[in-house]
Amino acid sequence: MNIGHITILIAFLASTGATIFYFMEARKNNPANPGKTLPPLKRDAAKRLYYLSVGFGLLAGIILYYALFTHQFQYSYVNGYSSKDLPLIYLISAFWAGQEGTFLLWALFVGLMGIFFLKKSNGNDSYAMAVVSAFSAFLYLLMLIKSPFELITPVPLDGRGLNPLLQDPWMAIHPPILFVGYAASTFPFALVISGLAKRKYERWNNSGFGWTLFASVSLGAGIIIGGFWAYEVLGWGGYWGWDPVENSSLVPWIVMLVSIHGLVVFKAKGSLQRTNMFLAILTFILVLYATFLTRSGVLADFSVHSFVDLGINNYLMGVIVASMALGFGLLATRFSEIKSPKIDTSSLNRELLLLLSMYVLGAAALFTFVGMSSPIITGLIGKASQVDISFYNKVNLPVAIAMALLLGITPFTSWAEEKKFNFLKRYSMPLVLTALSCVIAYVAGVTSFTLLLFVGASAFGLISNVIITFRQYRSGWLHIGGPLSHIGVTLMLIGIVGSGSFDESNQLILKQGEPQAAFGYNFTFKGVQNPEALKPIMEIEVSDGKSSFTSQPKLYFSQINQAVMREPDIKVLPLKDLYISPLELKMDDPQHQHNPMIEIIKGETKEMLGYKITFTKFDVGQHAEMGAMSVGAVLNIEAGGKMHEVIPTLTFDNKNGRQPIPAELPILSGYSNAEMQPHVTLNALSVEEKKIMLEFHGFTQPHEEPQASQALVVDISIKPLMMVIWTGVVLIILGTLIAFRRRTLQKEIN
Repeated sequence: MNIGHITILIAFLASTGATIFYFMEARKNNPANPGKTLPPLKRDAAKRLYYLSVGFGLLAGIILYYALFTHQFQYSYVNGYSSKDLPLIYLISAFWAGQEGTFLLWALFVGLMGIFFLKKSNGNDSYAMAVVSAFSAFLYLLMLIKSPFELITPVPLDGRGLNPLLQDPWMAIHPPILFVGYAASTFPFALVISGLAKRKYERWNNSGFGWTLFASVSLGAGIIIGGFWAYEVLGWGGYWGWDPVENSSLVPWIVMLVSIHGLVVFKAKGSLQRTNMFLAILTFILVLYATFLTRSGVLADFSVHSFVDLGINNYLMGVIVASMALGFGLLATRFSEIKSPKIDTSSLNRELLLLLSMYVLGAAALFTFVGMSSPIITGLIGKASQVDISFYNKVNLPVAIAMALLLGITPFTSWAEEKKFNFLKRYSMPLVLTALSCVIAYVAGVTSFTLLLFVGASAFGLISNVIITFRQYRSGWLHIGGPLSHIGVTLMLIGIVGSGSFDESNQLILKQGEPQAAFGYNFTFKGVQNPEALKPIMEIEVSDGKSSFTSQPKLYFSQINQAVMREPDIKVLPLKDLYISPLELKMDDPQHQHNPMIEIIKGETKEMLGYKITFTKFDVGQHAEMGAMSVGAVLNIEAGGKMHEVIPTLTFDNKNGRQPIPAELPILSGYSNAEMQPHVTLNALSVEEKKIMLEFHGFTQPHEEPQASQALVVDISIKPLMMVIWTGVVLIILGTLIAFRRRTLQKEIN
């Protein structure tokens, strides 16, 4: 008997039953459809069934944790994401390492939030609870199709373990917070459906505002933690790669921010009621769409984060279509009945500026949505492909400038019409300080007009909101949520431009014990600590002449990924980060320490070891398999009065591993080692700088005895203003939390 699977089945049946009874109760008690009320027994059945579904969902979670902690490898899920030597914190986070576990986590969050919603609404919103119960039933249905308690035979002695990249403390934090946001997005949607069904179009705004703020905080925090995790652990040097799966969570978050601005307008003026309902429906559908993109396998060739298809694609598409039909269908049938005042566009006022802010944020969401959906869109008309990362930067830069300008203008604008004299007087200080900021940026090296405009707009938004924050603090700290979040946005924008425009990197080959200089620091590779550990540490001493510290990046081979994995070490400084990422460890090669090397630019000719070498062009090979490619360097070599063409090559596989393919050289007397055919390998390359590093093998320097040694290839980067970015995102979350707290207090008072 599979007790775990039975608990899922009972939770599904109870959720389905609760949906039916809540719908019956809602129909009987709906003023728009008058009828007899349900008998007490049936009226209580919905609530009891809902509590039963949550209880059995919790029991399923307890059983799964018991299976993980006691190493019950007869369960496919436990075998796939844990092992006997896995530390406790990663056994805990293995719960949500795979798709089946995340669906259970999602269902539990929805269920527990539903209990809170029931208590706050005194059980009086049956339509909303019918929607919540129905969505819970859908999540349990997915787990019936692909169960976390699926059995395998024969039972393995040990599990496959957790992906080393997921063996990080952030794994215990990032997914749960993200799924709290996903779960919370269900409730604004459910409240809108309830309001439309009961024709009570204004009631949903009060509760919906709080749920939207809560969902925004949770989802935003999850996204930001994910970005920091990528920056700190993955070793590719960035915090946001515009990966389609990353973007799939970003888009609904941006739409939540649009919705928050619309709800602020409604609270002040009663406007945008239909728009706010549309946005609440759209947000929930985008969360479902993000789930489809991530878990259907459609992005398997375009994203490193994509899960494989579990056979649930049709169900995911079905719930998206059903939600769109229910939400947008109800909104369309009630559209003419929903009345609200029009936005005053005849003069400059806060209402108009907030509307413009909604359009700007909406444009960012739309552009990002199109980019992340490009594999699906292009696949429908031909061969699937995705947009280049530069697409996002190009389309979102004007949006960011407009956003920053509106952030600067809106705080000083009232809800009533502004007089031009008062308006200009109010902005005199921010404008002067903005001009000064542009001068400083120009002196610092920002010479592009577009970037200067961006810096000026961001500085304008920052200065305006700092002034407003101090003014509103006099009325109490609960009044600074909005401007504090806006300060965070402007700081984040400034940091993004600074880190992107002035990022510097240099690749070094650190021979053990021999210091090399870069960016005013000396780097000395000391050796490998704990080489037999799961994640060996590469010990590097870093000195600037005044002080020193030890950097400890990690470089290891993952049996699960069948690839070399890298974890950087970051020295955080006030205005910059020193980012040290290991690329390759060359172990115990007696000849390697003395292999001559040469750096050469395309079109350049250099002499080395009796050869005259000209680098003519790159030779990019065909993809041997999806994601794999080769890059060669075409060299014209003059040796002994004869010309030779050789092409050393680097191959890159779809796991970012690389393998040099050498090219043989003509033998020259006096240089080559008689025991080895001389050859050249392509050690490193930069297509952007049209530069290569060549390494020559089979040559021995006179009067030298080769000694065993190690050499570490590292990428050293200077990343300016990273602390500004992280400060900005913390302020965004903090400001939204303050706004949420103020909103909940107002509800308690009312």
